[in-house]
Amino acid sequence: MSVTTYQSQHQNIKTKQEECEEKNRQDHVPPNSTKYTHASENAYSVFTLSQKKWIVFLLTLFAFFSPFSSTVYLPALLPVQQELKITTTQVNLSLTTYLIFQAIAPTLSGELSDTLGRRPVYLLTFIVYVGACAGLAVQKSLAALLILRMLQSSGSSGTVAIAFGTLADFTAPAERGSYMGFMNSFPLSSPALGPVIGGAIAKSAGWRWIFWFLVIFSSLALILMFFAFPETNRKVVGDGSIRPPVLNRAILEKLVTPKESWALKSEYVSARRKRTLKDMVPNPLRSVLIIFNKDVSIILLVMSIFYAAFYAVMASLPKLFSEIYGYNELQIGLCYLAFGTGGIISSIVTGKIIDRDFQTVEKKAGIKFDRKKLENVGEFPLEEARLKSIWYAMGLCIAAIIPYGWALSRKPHVVVPLVLQFIIGASNVSVISIISVFLVDLYPTAPATATASGNLCRCMFGAVSTSFIEIMITKLGVGWTFTIWGTISNVISVGLVNGWQVVMRLDQGGDQLRN
Repeated sequence: MSVTTYQSQHQNIKTKQEECEEKNRQDHVPPNSTKYTHASENAYSVFTLSQKKWIVFLLTLFAFFSPFSSTVYLPALLPVQQELKITTTQVNLSLTTYLIFQAIAPTLSGELSDTLGRRPVYLLTFIVYVGACAGLAVQKSLAALLILRMLQSSGSSGTVAIAFGTLADFTAPAERGSYMGFMNSFPLSSPALGPVIGGAIAKSAGWRWIFWFLVIFSSLALILMFFAFPETNRKVVGDGSIRPPVLNRAILEKLVTPKESWALKSEYVSARRKRTLKDMVPNPLRSVLIIFNKDVSIILLVMSIFYAAFYAVMASLPKLFSEIYGYNELQIGLCYLAFGTGGIISSIVTGKIIDRDFQTVEKKAGIKFDRKKLENVGEFPLEEARLKSIWYAMGLCIAAIIPYGWALSRKPHVVVPLVLQFIIGASNVSVISIISVFLVDLYPTAPATATASGNLCRCMFGAVSTSFIEIMITKLGVGWTFTIWGTISNVISVGLVNGWQVVMRLDQGGDQLRN
């Protein structure tokens, strides 16, 4: 099924809730509710600019924990191994189990948030995460370590998928890039920040305080979530003007939701109440099915290849910098800041570029893209609008990975690999951000589920790359290892994206491919 065909299907299929929304827009205007009328008819959502910024800040905070927790633990591996009296292979299982559940868990939580709402699922996952971190701080056996790492990963990993879904709820496509750029800035760079903070804590207070730090930090986030995070799911609150169920309401709802615009739309609420248990039970297979869509699978493969290359560079850093420069754990942790700084800057800049590209293509095509009403969706060149600048990011990444390997093989001044790390981090984050926004646009009714499918692919690729990178360096040498990574990323990704875009242009130019 092509993207255009998928989009055209959405033109003809509306849920009961969407029909009620449209009917209320046309036939019902609540008394003394001019703000509601204006917002519903002319804006994508009734949330104000300040409310949007607050929600995006919270999403950034919530999404930070999953990637951060995967690497903040790295400096603790050796002391954990020594205290629990286990082998290196056994302690490394705590990394493997975390990565596996980081890939799988969002397929459940993302789907559930698309069905029941963002807020209840966020609260549930964070409670699990806080409890798991507390358990990790006091556990004394390998079995407890592995089980609690599974729970920790399950609780935190869904926050990224839900964050993307939440952002799609209240931001129009033309403005989505800038918001997503900011939201992505810290989560995508947090794997580089984790070893720095974890190393400092482990050295000064002991490895158990890494998890106590996570308990304190995540508890503060949970309090903010409980009191000041509103429901945004369009299946639950529409454009924000539908009064949510009790479990979906923020405690400080007056501050974070446009309550003056709330309307209790009888038909909409009736449709919401008629949902069966089957409708509310999450189906993780939906995320898997998205992966096997022939159009989506191509862009997911491209994103996963670059993500795998990124993690291969990061995973190989400790041993390489220890052998080449004689760095200790803290010094190695500080080297990760090059990745993190590049990621933060790139995410913010890429977000603005994404919006600029969208508006440029929109003007060029002479078509106003309206995802809310799903008008002219099949005619809009969405792939051109979203993937316009991806070539620059892909080329920059490839141009940095290959020299990075050969530079390390010649043992230059440390500034050289750090600069290349900055470029690798910035370009990879740019590629991932562009494809993530595009994926959300392709699945407007299930953005969290779509994001979970992307997360599943890239985490699996990342796990494989970290498993083989050390073997490749030992057998081939660091120079040829990263030459192979750069070549694979270049040939496969450029070929896939270029061929995919050509097919999409033909598809939009006529009925050749549909027939």
